[in-house]
Parts: sequence; structure tokens; C-alpha cells
Amino acid sequence: MPYKTRKHTHIHTHQKMGEQLPDHFPLFETKKAKRRTLFKLYASSMAIAISSICVYRATHIPEIGKTGRYLWIGLFMAELWFTFYWLITQLVRWNPVTHKTFKDKLSQKYEKVLPGVDIFVCTADAVIEPPLMVINTVLSMMAYDYPPEKVNVYLSDDGGSELTFYAVLEASRFCKFWLPFCKRYKIEPRSPSAYFASASPINNEWLSIKNRYEEMRKRIDDATRLGKVAEELRKDHKGFQEWDFGSNKNDHQPIIQILIDQRDPGAKDADGKRLPGLVYVAREKRREWHHNFKAGAMNTLIRVSSLISNNQIILNVDCDMYSNNSESIRDAMCFFLDEERSQRIAFVQFPQNSENLTKNDLYSNHLRVINAVELGSLDSYGGCPYIGSGCFHRRDTLCGRIYSVDSRINWETENHKQNTESIDVLEKECKILASCSYERNTQWGKEMGLKYGCPVEDIITGLCIKCRGWRSVHFNPEREAFLGLAPITLLQTLVQTKRWSEGDFQIFLSKYCPFIYGHAKLPLKLQISYCCYLLWAANCWATLCYVSVPAYCLLAHISLFPKLSSYWFIPFAYIFVGKYAYSLGEFYYFGGTVKGWWNDQRMWLYRRLTSYLFGFCDVILKSIGFTTTNFIITSKVSEKDVSQRYNKEIMEFGTTSPMFTILSTLALINLFSFVNGLKLVVMDSHVSGFSELAVQMVLCGLIILINLPLYDGMFFRKDNGSMPPSVTYQSTLLAILRTLFKLYASSMAMAIILICVYRATHIPENGKTGRYFWIGLFMAELWFSLYWLITQLVRWNPVTHHTFKEKLSQKYEKIIPGVDIFVCTADAVIEPPLMVINTVLSMMAYDYPPEKVNVYLSDDGGSELTFYALLEASRFCKYWLPFCKRYKIEPRSPSAYFGHASRVNNEWSSVKNKYEEMKKRIDDTTRLGKVAEELRKEHKGFQEWDFGLNKNDHQAIVQILIDQRDPEAKDIDENSLPGLVYVAREKRREWHHNFKAGAMNALIRVSSRISNNQIILNVDCDMYSNNSASVRDAMCFFMDEERSQNIAFVQFPQNFDNLTRNDIYSNSLMVINDLDSYGGCLYVGSGCFHRRDTLCGRIYSLDTRINWEKENHKIITETIDVLENECKILASCSYEHNTQWGKEMGLKYGCPVEDIITGLSIKCRGWRSVHYNPERKGFLGLAPTTLLQTLVQIKRWAEGDFQIFLSKYCPLVYGHAKIPLKLQISYCCYLLWAVNCWATLYYVLVPSYCLLACVSLFPKLSSHWFIPFVYVFIGKYVYSFGEFYYLGGTVKGWWNDQRMWLYRRLTSYLFGFCDVIQKSMGLTVSGFVITSKVSQDDVSQRYNQEIMEFGATSPMFTILSTLALINLFSFVNGVKWVIMNSDVSGFSELAVQMVLCGLIVLINFPLYEGMFFRKDNGSMPSSVTYQSTILAILFCALAII
Repeated sequence: MPYKTRKHTHIHTHQKMGEQLPDHFPLFETKKAKRRTLFKLYASSMAIAISSICVYRATHIPEIGKTGRYLWIGLFMAELWFTFYWLITQLVRWNPVTHKTFKDKLSQKYEKVLPGVDIFVCTADAVIEPPLMVINTVLSMMAYDYPPEKVNVYLSDDGGSELTFYAVLEASRFCKFWLPFCKRYKIEPRSPSAYFASASPINNEWLSIKNRYEEMRKRIDDATRLGKVAEELRKDHKGFQEWDFGSNKNDHQPIIQILIDQRDPGAKDADGKRLPGLVYVAREKRREWHHNFKAGAMNTLIRVSSLISNNQIILNVDCDMYSNNSESIRDAMCFFLDEERSQRIAFVQFPQNSENLTKNDLYSNHLRVINAVELGSLDSYGGCPYIGSGCFHRRDTLCGRIYSVDSRINWETENHKQNTESIDVLEKECKILASCSYERNTQWGKEMGLKYGCPVEDIITGLCIKCRGWRSVHFNPEREAFLGLAPITLLQTLVQTKRWSEGDFQIFLSKYCPFIYGHAKLPLKLQISYCCYLLWAANCWATLCYVSVPAYCLLAHISLFPKLSSYWFIPFAYIFVGKYAYSLGEFYYFGGTVKGWWNDQRMWLYRRLTSYLFGFCDVILKSIGFTTTNFIITSKVSEKDVSQRYNKEIMEFGTTSPMFTILSTLALINLFSFVNGLKLVVMDSHVSGFSELAVQMVLCGLIILINLPLYDGMFFRKDNGSMPPSVTYQSTLLAILRTLFKLYASSMAMAIILICVYRATHIPENGKTGRYFWIGLFMAELWFSLYWLITQLVRWNPVTHHTFKEKLSQKYEKIIPGVDIFVCTADAVIEPPLMVINTVLSMMAYDYPPEKVNVYLSDDGGSELTFYALLEASRFCKYWLPFCKRYKIEPRSPSAYFGHASRVNNEWSSVKNKYEEMKKRIDDTTRLGKVAEELRKEHKGFQEWDFGLNKNDHQAIVQILIDQRDPEAKDIDENSLPGLVYVAREKRREWHHNFKAGAMNALIRVSSRISNNQIILNVDCDMYSNNSASVRDAMCFFMDEERSQNIAFVQFPQNFDNLTRNDIYSNSLMVINDLDSYGGCLYVGSGCFHRRDTLCGRIYSLDTRINWEKENHKIITETIDVLENECKILASCSYEHNTQWGKEMGLKYGCPVEDIITGLSIKCRGWRSVHYNPERKGFLGLAPTTLLQTLVQIKRWAEGDFQIFLSKYCPLVYGHAKIPLKLQISYCCYLLWAVNCWATLYYVLVPSYCLLACVSLFPKLSSHWFIPFVYVFIGKYVYSFGEFYYLGGTVKGWWNDQRMWLYRRLTSYLFGFCDVIQKSMGLTVSGFVITSKVSQDDVSQRYNQEIMEFGATSPMFTILSTLALINLFSFVNGVKWVIMNSDVSGFSELAVQMVLCGLIVLINFPLYEGMFFRKDNGSMPSSVTYQSTILAILFCALAII
């Protein structure tokens, strides 16, 4: 279907000729598919229909002993494979992108430093790849619209044919007239054969050139027909001496002939301009040496060209793939030379197109949908595959270079290699490089050059390049870049596809499988996308099953599909209609015809039944040593009558092949079955039977329609292209064979439904033991099902964003808005001042105009220690900021930077010394607990602490440490400094201070009086800036002309720099999804950029766009003292009395998660938000380093979220008709965290209790109902692991995540739930627990060693320990019972409970260790161990009694 596109948010301005370009003007533009709603609706509806079919198959399996049971299962397995492969194809098609190049900009900026290009043309057999065709390709390459002195063409003739050499020699002479003609009249294409076949005479020169070409063509054709070069012609060049000693295409010496030497002053064309270099290469081939096919030829060319020209860009093409677009090199250079995005590009792949296709593409060789959609989608995941021809490479990537940040080529210093040797000496040196033995004991074919050992050397080589850190680009220009020759017979087409599928499947089964070789090197999406092609061959079995089994069952009157009157018929009909309708629309949109689409469907079937089948079998045979790799060259010549039939679109059979036998057999089977079905309907009038078999009849009928050309070839045609009689006879005989195949699986949703059905239909009768346990477990599972559905909605449609900061700078640099940055701290003991000022310094050092940055530190503890540290930072920043910007260092927190950076120069040492001196002064003061008197005299601000105050009772303090109006507020480079303000709002015991929300609101008011910038960034005091470009990233969203109007805030994810390798407490939250596609993500309290007016309560309307040119020009005339006194009023306790602050203005009060409720309220006023997760993390903070800290923090989040759900701010109530329903439900995924505690607690406790009491709660192992439980268990964990691993986690990290998932639900969620209920009853009030940012040395040491920290008494630990012991006791009792009683039947009934208890025991290993084996300070307190043991024993005793 149509893929409409939109431009990225960056805007390209087009300069007039002669006008200087901006420094970073892009040379290409990427367009991403737009309006994919139709595709997603199609994919979603197809997924539902496919799921319904799977449900039908799984629930209607014939009973044991019934006819057709195994046929049914086989068809089910085929459908499951189709489902799996369909999912892969949807991923491949999900996000297509296209590119547009700006060649005029390339010429303006880089014309003088354009890199040289070595062009490799490969041929291997002068019989099936005629020399005339080869030199037409060579001439088209030499005629590129590119400086000729920077082009060298190398022809690799693997057949070592003097006929090919003679043709190239003729081309080296003809090019002197052809090249100036091409460039003078700018003709296209520049293959003489293709051009003169379509062009009309334009003048006398045209006629003269054509005559020269016809004369050359005649000489070449005469020599080709003769089979040798005449003696008088051999005297024309010394190179013919190479053939004087006898050779053949499989056994000959290396031959290197430089036909056009660019160093030769006589190498000029008819206009006196330089010619491209031209070199003939025939590497040595001996029968005792494996020559490694095309890969070996390419590697030889890489070495030979490195000695002659050594250009840094290599283009390789097949000998039949002439250049159809003279600007293709410049197109490729736009990608290699782009200043911003070229660094990682290893190769630029152009699509393979063919010039000899019939109108309706009889053999479906165009691959139009693959080129237009699939390869474009792979581009968005890291790059398309290298497909062997029409590809521009960086030489160093082909030679094995690993990507690094310094991989950019300085084109001005490259390609200046000067060879002083004579041609003869140079040719001899190159012969050594082209010898058979040169590669022995080297890395060629392994780590260097193209890979050996695979029929598709291109795919595996491209994959390895990407695994070294590079990416690629698929560029499909409007004018096709290269045109080749497609196979013109069915057998040629099938054999070619067989080689591709065989090679691809060989890669999948080798060490180069993307999931193995690409693990942690390629994005998971790209790994999966490769499998769309690597698993081509595996499709054969499911397709063969679907073509043969329904036909057989139709003959046997066995129904495999639902009746026409059944509701189950609908998904089958929808899949059929939807698949073909979408396929036709997509094919037609990309330039195909209706008949061409039908031919494409036929070839889709033929390839799967033959090419893929033989490819699959060959790979298996090779893997067990029965055959070896072979390489079949597709013939580029054909007989006249074959060509005539091809042009008339008459399918060519004409030869005996097992492929044709298979196709004919299956066609006849379906024909016989269909005729038998018609007989059933017409003769028997069996309407009910017809309804049952109708789908099979339609399927057979469709296969018959597809095979009409085959029946024609078998029975009606009499020409040489008809089906050979031997094939017809064999096929008729084989049509009676019956084939069975197996396949089985089910979807997660269906499995959950089946579990619920099982629970509802197997409830124990009244009075039976375990009835209420069973019902309770059913309720828990219903809750899990509901919550699972909510999480699927949240995960349904994730989106990502990419910003264009360079465009922001070009257009908005002069009017870019100011930013007020709020840093919040509350306690100088658990949030050390040194940590706080490192965060402040990182914020001040943003890559942003300093005069537009103001940093406000809110110190809710009112500590003079924090104020002193900030004063020190205000002095140190004069050295730190210019150092950061001069060397563009990252991160810009001094502590984080110096913690890992090495010395670079004297300035580095000087700045580090200043930091260490400042650090020592702050640490000394912090240890002392007060600021020394001599230090207090350095600033008037210390007077605020002269009257005695504490963190819960102090006056308002506002100190402007850096006033941007002060002309002395400069750094050492005389650049302006950002503003810096210390704020400690007034706190009195009689006034509720509303925790962080109150501090934030005070900052909003104070900053509005001092700077009043329209963008506000707030961060926690431990969350330093890790990316100096984050402000500009955020501005790309706020200032986009089209989509910024309703954006209220941009939320960056919370990341941490102190996580252990396996994230022992699962603090990374890497799998939590954003909600951008539904209206915006949550505001999560830190790392968030806000529009000031939205925080202040503004309701969205169409006139809410900010005029940035008029904002932020507030002139303040008051002195600092007056201004500080005015701000103190705004920071006083009583200021908010009888106002809307905390209600309709600022952050909301009354909830532990003020951020979530504030963000929700903003959205309910009509705004939306953006979740932006850049490649380099925006902010890094400190995660809790003990288990208790982690659980308490999660408890606060879960409590606050659930409090919102039960309040008037519940999204389903407060958000009704204000935010989308999907967003309302998605919020509940987090607001209902706490409620999960009960279902989880029940599932952990009750099965173990019933195991002790020998009460079964799950189906027997022998029961069919056992299957959905197993599927849900395996499916959940496999998917969870895959997702976690894809996002950068480790195996052990995933296991830790599962443990913390359980611990949070059993403790944090439970206590959060209970606290909310108590508060709603008025028994307790809200509190705010600050997570400590410091820890003892031994605690930190254990954390770094990933040893779980218990070391404190807590009811949370008591619960965890008790539950762990209960499950341990139950599991041990179950094992004892199995061993002692040998009751297999009883074990079968309790097996699931034993597995569940065993899993919980495994998860709790660190807890058992802390209770019974560890002796350090982090072990479980003895009191907790005793309590838990006693409680567990009592519980178990109750169960046993």
C-alpha cells in the first residue's frame, strides 16, 4: 500500500549559486514513512485473525483415533510457522525509510577533495557472460559524471579469457571518443549498447560515435564467434603474450594488464581531458587451490587496486550491471562525506534492477517490494544487507577495520599515492598479490576482505562489517542507478533463487547466525530482520504441507477447515482476502501490474516449493559432509526462440529438472482433488459435505489457477519450451503420494483464556478440600489476566524520537529561549554538598548560550554547608566551564569526568588540581559540621545563619551568587557565566511544607522574579548532566514549527551511573515503556524540561504558541539586596495561603508522587508530553545501594500511585473526556502497581500451603489443560528474557530483575497498599522518605560485589524470609513425599506446585545465604531469621495438621 513520507523536523534551506554553505549542511536527507495507521490496522487485524485461526486449530484437534488427527496437527504446525515468519516480515516492513541526496551541495563544498573511486567489475566466463556485454558495463563505469582522474576501473576476469581481454582493449580505445560525447551531451544511460538501442540521431557526431561503436562491436563479435583473437590483432598489445603458453578458465597464471595508466601524459580523450584508469586482472587459478568463487576475485581486486590506485571508495558491480545513472557516485559520496552522519557508514547499497524484464515481469525478478519497503526498513535498524553488486564501500571496512569514533576519513589527505615504478614492474608486483598462494596463512577471507565458504559471500560479509560497529545505507534513487540482466527461463530463475536461499540458510546454521555472531553487536531488530532472508529455505516445509495436505484430505473427504456457516470461517476468509488485497495494493503502488502481481504470486509459490526446498536439503547435506559448496553462474545469453517466448511472456520449461517434477506433481494432485470435489458437489448434492470441504476446494482451485501455465506446458504446448514428457509422466505417477507434516503451538492470549476456562470449569464441589483455595487462585489469575491486558496496551505502540540540533542552531540560535534549571536537595547529611555541587556544575556547563542559563539550587534543609559548597562552585566554574567547552568533554560533572578521564595536557592538570583543592575544602567543612569563621567572612550570605536555625525551622534565604547583570560575571575566557542562585524557602513547624512539590513551587516563583525563563528543567541533586546537548535536544521539541504547540514537557529517562554489571536491585527500569503514542509519557520528577506557563496552570488553546523573539527580555533594575528581599517573600511559608499554588498552579500537593499527579493534571488541561531517550543518556544519578533502600523507594512510588488511583485524580475519572482512553488505561499500569501485591502474595503462599496439605490446584501433567499453564510460564519468561537482553541487560541481570519483581510485589506494593488504605481512613498521614545518597564503605563494597544487603531489621525482610522458608519447607516436603512414596499419580497432580515452589526457592538463594551462611554485617539480622523461621514452621504445621 502507499507509503507516504514526511521530512524530518530539520529544514533544508537552499542557497543560491555562489553563496557559502553553512559549516554543517547535510548532504542527504532521510525520510521516514508517515501515516502508517493503515498498515498498523492491517497488521493488527491480521494478527487477530491469525490468533483466531490458532485458537481454532488448538481447540478443534480431532480426538485420538479419529481420522485426520495428525493431518490436522501438521497443518496447525504449518500455520504456526507462517505466523512466526509473518511476524518477522512485519518487523522488516515496519519502519521503511528513504533517502534524498543533495549533490549540488556536495559539489559546492567538496569538489576539490572528492575521494577517488576504484570500480570493480567481475566476470567469470566469456561464454555465458559475453565480452561485449562486459565492456558495455566497463564503458558505462568509465563515463561517470565524476573527475576522471579520480576513477579507476578494474575488470576481474576469473575465466582468464583472451576474448574478454581483447574486448577491454577495444574499449580502452573507444572510450577516448565515447567519454567526451557522453559528458558533452549529458546522455543517459552511458552504456553504448543501451543508449544506441533507445536513442535517435541528434547530429553528425552522434552518427560518428555510433559507427565507431558498431565497428568495435563487429570486431568483438567476430572474435567471439571465432573463439580466439586473430594473430594480427594480438600484435596490437603485449598483453596477449600471457596466453601464448596455453591456459584455460580453471588453470592459468595471474594476468595483470594496465590498459590506461593515469600517470601517462598521453592518457587523454579526444578533447584532451584525462581518462579514468583501466586495469585488466585475471587472478591465478590452479586446480589444486580453492579459488573461493566471486569472493576470492573481489579480494584479489582489493589487493591489486591498493598497489595501483588505492582509492578509499570501492564500487563493485556484476559484469551485466551497467550504470544507468551517471551521478550515482556523487549520490554515494553524499553519504560518505556528510559531516554529521557519515562516520559510521561502511557501504551504500543501490538496489539491483534489470533492464530485460517483460511488461508483467513473468518470473518476478524485479523484487520491487523488497527494494522499496523491506531494505528501506532495514535501513532504520542499522542498515540493509550487502547484496553483491551496485555497492559502494569504504576500503578500510572491507579490509576488516573495526568502527571507532576516529573512523572518519580526512579526504584531503587521502588518495595521494604516487607510484614511480614502470608499468611492467607494477604489473609484476600485482601478479604476486593475485597469485593462488598469497592468501595462505593470512586473514583474507576470514577477517579481511569478503568472507569465504558461503554461496552468498555478500550477505555474510555485510553482516560481519555491521558486527564490527558499522552501518549501511540503502539508496533507491528516482533514476535507477544500475540495470542488469534477469534470468529469462524458469529454471534459471529457480536455480538462482536456490543459491540465494541455500547460502542464506547456511549462514543461519553457522557461527555467523545473526543471533550468535551479532549478539550484543547488532540491534535485535536487525538480527531478526536478517532472518527474514536467512530463513527463506525453511519456508519450504510449511508451504509444501499447505499445498499437499488439504488436497489429499479433499480426496479422502476429511475436513480441515471450518464450515461456511461457522464463525470460525471468518478469520480464514479475512486472512485470505486481506493478504491478497494488501499484497496487490502494495505491488500496484510500486509500479507493478495486476498480471505482474499474479505472476509474482505464482513465483512466490514456485520458489518455496523448489528453490527453497533444494536449498534447505543442500545445506543439511553439506552440514553432514555429503556435498560441498558450489557456485553456479547465471547465464547472460539465450537462444533466439527462448528469448522470443520470454518477450511474449510464455513460460519456459524445456529441460528436465527435479524442480519441474515437484511442481508438476503438486499441480496434478490439486487438479485431481479439485475435480473430485466438484464431482462430490454435482453428483452427490451433498450440501453439508460441501460446506465442510469448501475451503479446501477453494484452496485447490486457487493452486490450479496459479498453475495454468504449467498445465499448458504439460498437455497443450508443442514448442521447445513445453514440459518434457518424462517430467509429465513422473509427475502423474507421484500425484498419488500422501504427505504428513507436524506443527503445534498456541498464543499467549489463548493460553490465558484456556487457564481461565479451566479454573471456571474445574472448581471443586462444595465441601471438597481446597475449594476456596481454588477460587482464590482463580481470582488471582483473573487479576493477572486483567493487568496483563493493560501492560499489552502500554507496550502496543512504542515510538522513538530523533532530534536535529544542527537545524535548531541554524534557524533559532539568536532567539533560542532561556532555561531556568532547578536542582533540589533536602538534607546535607544524606545528600552530601560535594555531590550537589557536581550536579550544579554539570548544569552550568551545558552547550548552550550561558547568558540564557540560570541555575537555582533549592536547599530544603537550609544548610550552611550546602551554601558554602555552592559558593565554592561559583568560583570554580570560572575555570571549569571554559575547560569543558574548549575540549568538548563529557560528562561535565567534575567528579564523574575526573573519575575516568586521563591527563591530556597541562590545563587538564591545572583544572583537576583546582577541583581537588575545592573538594578538600568542602569535605573538611562537611566533616567539621560547620563553616569556619574565616570562610564565613567571604560572603554576606553566611549572616543568614548567625541567628541559629535547623533544617525544619528556618527563615527564607535567597542568595544570588552569580548575577548575570554584573559585568564582572565572566569566566577566565571573558565569556558570560550562567546565573547561580541559592534558595532555602522558609520552613516553620506550624506550616506544612509539602515536601519536594513545595520546594519546586517556591523555585517557580523566585525564578520568575529573577530570570523568568520560559523553559524550566528540574533535576534531583544526584542527577548530574551526562550530555551537554540535552537542552538543545529539548528545544528541538519546544521550537518545532509544526508539532511543538501543545508540548508541555519533555521527559528524559532516569538512568544511574552506579549500577552494578548485573544490576542487583534492578534499578535500571530499562523495560518500562513510554506512552508517547497515546498523548505523552509520565512526568517522573527529574530530568524533565517544562514550559513555565503549563506548570503555572495554563490551559491549552490554539493560541498557546510562544513567540520566542518577544519572551525573556525582562529588565530588572533592583539591586541584588532588594531583589533577594523580594524573593524571600515569594519563598515564605505564608505566601501560598489562600492561593491556587499546589492546586491549580505549580506542582500538586498531598501525594508522595507529586510528579505523576502534576503531569496528569497538565495533560488533562489539553497538553501532551514527549519521552526522549537519546543515545547518550541525558542524566545519570545514584541508585539505592541496599535492598531496603530500594524497597522503601518503590514503596513510596507504589503508595503514591495507588493514592492517585483512589483519589479524584484517578485517570478514569479526572481524565474522562480530557485525555484519550488508551492513555487513561495506560496510566493505570503504574497506578495499580500496589494492587498486584495480593495476587502475587496469594500465588506465592497458597500453592506451597496446598503442597504441604497434598491439595492439588493445577492440572495433572497428563492432562491437556496442563499445556496452557506451561505455555504461559515458558512464554512469559522467554519473552521477558529476550526483551531484557535486547535492551542491554545480562542473563544474571534478568534473573535479578525477576527476583526484584517478586520482592517489590510482596513488600513495597503490599506496604504501599496498606498505607494508602490507612490514610484514606485517617489513621496515618503522608510522609516523604528521602533516599540516602551515601553509604558505608563495607556496604558499598558488598554492593559492588553484587552481594545482597540485608543488614537491618525490617518487617519487609520478615515477610520475604517467612515466604522463602515456607516455600523451601514445602518443596523439601514435596521432594521427600515423591522419593518416599513413589506415588507417580500423586506427583503428577502436585508437579506444578512443586515447580512453582522450586522456582521461588531458586529466586531466594541470596536470601537463604543471608539468613544462614553469611557472617558479614550485611547478613540477615538474627531476630528476623528467628521470627521468620517460627512463623514458617507454624504455617507449615497448620497446613499439615
